[in-house]
Amino acid sequence: MSGSPKYSQAQLERERRERLERERCQRAAEEARRRQEAEAREKQRRLEARRQQVQQQVETLKRELSQQQPHLYPEAAQILQQQLQEQQQTLAKATSEASLGEVSRQFDRLQTDLKRHLAQKRRDDEAKKRQAELERQQFALGELQRQLIEIPDGTKFAPQSEAELAEKLANIKQLLQSGDPARVRHPLQSAEQALEQYRQQVAECRAEWHRRQGEAQENLGSLQALIAGLQADPVVMRWQSAAVAQLAQQSQTAEQAISSEQFEAIAPLLSTCQQQSQSLIDAANAAQLQADQRDYIADSIAQSLESLGFGIIYRQPEHPDNPASAVILGAASHGGKGISVSIPTEGEVFYDVEGYSKQTTTAVGGGSAAVCDEAESVISEMHDRLQAEFGVEMGELQWQGKDPNRHLRQADSLPRTDSPRHRLHS
Repeated sequence: MSGSPKYSQAQLERERRERLERERCQRAAEEARRRQEAEAREKQRRLEARRQQVQQQVETLKRELSQQQPHLYPEAAQILQQQLQEQQQTLAKATSEASLGEVSRQFDRLQTDLKRHLAQKRRDDEAKKRQAELERQQFALGELQRQLIEIPDGTKFAPQSEAELAEKLANIKQLLQSGDPARVRHPLQSAEQALEQYRQQVAECRAEWHRRQGEAQENLGSLQALIAGLQADPVVMRWQSAAVAQLAQQSQTAEQAISSEQFEAIAPLLSTCQQQSQSLIDAANAAQLQADQRDYIADSIAQSLESLGFGIIYRQPEHPDNPASAVILGAASHGGKGISVSIPTEGEVFYDVEGYSKQTTTAVGGGSAAVCDEAESVISEMHDRLQAEFGVEMGELQWQGKDPNRHLRQADSLPRTDSPRHRLHS
């Protein structure tokens, strides 16, 4: 047997391979459960945070409604109070971010209705105080200007309509200075209609904006929950930590997109991450199964060597920072003979022998071939035990320059040589 690498093919028998696969499936199910629990906790945390936000919105509206009640018609105040109570009941029953978002939008509408009712009563009260039409018109103009200012986010959601309405109001102010109420009536009425249209336009745009924002926030929450689940999975983090870190960067990208109001960018980002996450999980499980098989083979080889009289002197990964690294076993006998074995996650098992005799024989067909029958005999016996006791099927022992037609001789007939080490490849 030459000093070149020797090798053979390691393959688990079907029953033991299926057992490993079943064990991996069981572990994968438990890992999936932990991912789901992590996702559920993250969703629950977001739900409670959102509920607190909406509750603060409720308290603000209740406080403002209480303060402004003297300035409302009794009927309007009663309606607003009733609607507020109904929405509070809905809030108490809300169990999702989507339902909480709808309740929030309803409170926003109540806030708008409150301001509208307040404005209506202010206008009516002032009309009662003023008898002269010019005085009423002057008040109406001021009211329009006030309401225009009070409508939030008008510049953001309807800038052109806001500019047109401001121009109408400026024109009415000039007409009032003429002292002719007839010239003011139609422009004032047109401005009032324009204000209602503007308010409605802003309210619709704001509602749509909040809907898009809420949907984006929900998708962001799903993305963050997905990442939290992956980060809670030890197998995924062992084999795919870099890929999970890249997904976490996608979460930051989503947050930036929401900050810049690019709400529609979140859904496709979430979809892509969901597809990638499943691929990561599948790849991690496949890699873990290979590592489990490697470890089983390494355990089986170690026990087989011990049963042959060897002591295991070291067992370590070839590359400690790489979970897919081959496992290196070192074993020595009382007679000073040693065998080291490299067991990869896939591919051939390599042997390195030390202290065994080596000789050169004539190969069939001419030439010569290096042989080490004693080492080959020990490894072959170990292969038999691996098959019989552990279900590990090892292929024929191979090495570079091996004579395919030679027969294994008795180890005690080997002459000694000066070469102390031979590398076998199984």
